[in-house]
Amino acid sequence: MGDEVVEREFMGKGRSKVWTYLILMVLLVTIVVVVNLVWKNPTAASEGMKSFFGLPSWALATVVFLVGAVVFWLGLKMETDWPEAMGAFLIAGAVAWLELIVGWSKFELGLVVVPYLIPIAVFAILLMYGMKKSV
Repeated sequence: MGDEVVEREFMGKGRSKVWTYLILMVLLVTIVVVVNLVWKNPTAASEGMKSFFGLPSWALATVVFLVGAVVFWLGLKMETDWPEAMGAFLIAGAVAWLELIVGWSKFELGLVVVPYLIPIAVFAILLMYGMKKSV
């Protein structure tokens, strides 16, 4: 009981805390804008999922992947661990989305469970890497 160190700074210190608030602010604004667009015009939102600014259907999944990669990379530069987890989640979600676009059954490889395991494995591997390489 004597030498246990309890982490109380879940958001980090100094600059890490500023980055935490900045990322949270950007995510909050993005979520509000998306919810507003879907609420105002659900049919346009549904069509927007099929094509992203006139690009093919995989473009939005690629954008999510790239945003996740940037958030994950920024998380590696900060003391806090949640940006890494959020980036890993976005990347794993984009991988699952791309699996759906390509064809879920093409990833089965003889086992029905394989397409489900690929995004979970991506998420777990990125989290392990983030924990090891984090500041």
